Amino acid sequence: MREALIVWGGWSGHEPEQGAAAVKGLLKAEGFHVRVETSTAAFADPAIAGLSLIVPIITMAEIQKDELASLESAIRGGVGLGGYHGGMGDAFRAAPDYQFMVGGQWVAHPGNVIDYRVNVTRPDDPVMAG
Repeated sequence: MREALIVWGGWSGHEPEQGAAAVKGLLKAEGFHVRVETSTAAFADPAIAGLSLIVPIITMAEIQKDELASLESAIRGGVGLGGYHGGMGDAFRAAPDYQFMVGGQWVAHPGNVIDYRVNVTRPDDPVMAG
């Protein structure tokens, strides 16, 4: 059975607990056994190397060197890493090695927070379902 770890925390404005619950539901529907934790200490557990997927949902937090080293080792070893928006891209501002691992860092909302219009051109696309 595929196993996933969701770790949530940090700034509450991104609603990490609610995000973790939503992602957990999606993963369970795909057949994953899902463990949810609220501390980056979960990354230091060597057992994460045996997981299928790790999903950080953490904004503006700190990660300890040993936690990051274990997380990086698991990812290098083939564990999947998935996430979204600030929950992954703005997780650990003071950890460049994390930013290199995820391939970037959130820096700002372009134009700050602005209103915009979305024109749906393919309402029958599966991404629009529900």
